[in-house]
Amino acid sequence: MKKLLSIALFVFLVASCSTKEEAISIKGKWYTYAESGDYMELWLGEDKAMSYLSGIDQFLLYDLKREGNSLYFSLLESRIIDEHSFQLEVTKSDEKLFQATFIGGEKVDSLKTYFLLDTKIPDIKSSLDENQALMNELFERLESGSHAGHGH
Repeated sequence: MKKLLSIALFVFLVASCSTKEEAISIKGKWYTYAESGDYMELWLGEDKAMSYLSGIDQFLLYDLKREGNSLYFSLLESRIIDEHSFQLEVTKSDEKLFQATFIGGEKVDSLKTYFLLDTKIPDIKSSLDENQALMNELFERLESGSHAGHGH
């Protein structure tokens, strides 16, 4: 009986100590290329995100939530029509890259690899106008030809 009680106590302790799956902590500035070959950047702040799409030369601003291995994006502001919400299901991540599958509505895209541009967490504000300084930094890099994949 004492052994059974010890086993039950051990199982209870192990079960109570098991941690919930931690939310993925990917932050900073990342880049990738769309299937069309267009250059894309994804900036991940604490609770906001921005993306830049060179093919349409536009920024999109999102509310960002992290849960397990997923990043959830809800569109806050855009000057174009775009998906209002989507998620990236992260399958691999390290300091230099992460791989994720885009899931938006009925659309599931192939696995895409995002490469690190900058570990500094961008201070993303609540509107595109308030983020003009961040957007200008990207435009300056693009104009100088020093964006990712084109020299530094």
